[in-house]
Amino acid sequence: MSNLQLALSYLRSRLFITFLTVTSVALGLALATIVYTLSRQTQDMLNTGTAGVDFVVGAKGSPLQLVLNSIYYLDAPTGVIDVAAWHTLQQNPEVESAIPLTLGDNYYGYPIVGTVPAFFDGHSALNGKNLLASGRLFNTQFEVVIGAQVAAQFHLTLHSKPIVGAHGWGKYDDLHTMFPYTIVGVLSPTGSNLDRAVYTDYHSIWAIHAHPDADEKPQPGAPDPTKEVSAVLVQLHHPAAKYFMIQQINAYENAMAADPTKQIQLVSQTFIDPLQKILLLVAYLVVLVSTLSILISLYLTISQRKRDVAIMRSLGATRADIFYLITMEAAALAGIGVIAGWLLGHGLLALFSSTIAAQFGIIISAWHIQSLEIRIACSVWILGILAGLLPAAMAYRLSVADTLVRE
Repeated sequence: MSNLQLALSYLRSRLFITFLTVTSVALGLALATIVYTLSRQTQDMLNTGTAGVDFVVGAKGSPLQLVLNSIYYLDAPTGVIDVAAWHTLQQNPEVESAIPLTLGDNYYGYPIVGTVPAFFDGHSALNGKNLLASGRLFNTQFEVVIGAQVAAQFHLTLHSKPIVGAHGWGKYDDLHTMFPYTIVGVLSPTGSNLDRAVYTDYHSIWAIHAHPDADEKPQPGAPDPTKEVSAVLVQLHHPAAKYFMIQQINAYENAMAADPTKQIQLVSQTFIDPLQKILLLVAYLVVLVSTLSILISLYLTISQRKRDVAIMRSLGATRADIFYLITMEAAALAGIGVIAGWLLGHGLLALFSSTIAAQFGIIISAWHIQSLEIRIACSVWILGILAGLLPAAMAYRLSVADTLVRE
């Protein structure tokens, strides 16, 4: 029988203690895996969302709210700006593209985004798939393209019946029943917030809000919704001009410009990074306690197995053989715990990925493995082996004669 087989047989002989020890290691690694994966993929998603957007122009208010609304669909619009601001940006020689967004309606909590087909330029689907899973982009009013998550949740296809939007941000209770949308395209999964919205021509939003519902009357002096947009996503020919243009718009225009990269860095530094450090510290403490449980488990078993060790020595096993055997037990305990923890952590991420996406807009690739994750798992395994060195040293120094006489 090999040392590994012998070590595993000893672990099976005390199954309950082995289960508790493995569970403690698994919980520590699972917690570290979940914390790191969530924080890393949240940061990646935030960075991906700002790709191709040098700055966002919207109504005066909170720059962060403007970015969260126009890029991530995680907050209500700051307001509206005159459509002339969009046209002015289009005509600026420094601007490569100026994409209008008109928001304010939703489909079961998912935003309906009024924009132009050029909005989809530069976006790509996961695994090299075509951005459009089926159908085509909208080219006229009241045609919509459905994000992958929206399509999956409500089982929407090109052949589904027309869908109806609701007024407002988040509550699906003030329906625009007179203005149904026809589904003409369904997007492939992108792993970004593109999956979490319904897209239509911005004229559709204008048309709906230019015609009040039957129980409403036009208000004298009310703004004309056909002359307003919620935000404009701006990409420049030369990004070096970004800061000058932002300052210029903020100082002189009846609008506000926000740098999405700067705002996301602020969110990361203020909230994500400190929270990640705290949770990882907790995870490391759990891992440390779990490695101590390996030490205690083996320490107690060595005290109970002194006679077995002495008999093995008397039958020809060397001190080195005994040391190696105990170390193998520690390695097996830690190794099983690491594998179980990795499966538990990623399994929980897979189980709750749809809930996380729906509640927080974070798209999780539950089984994606990152290099730091591997290093964490290896460090836990090594710590487990190191925890077994003290019990192994006790068994190494055991006196055969004295033990056989006493036992």
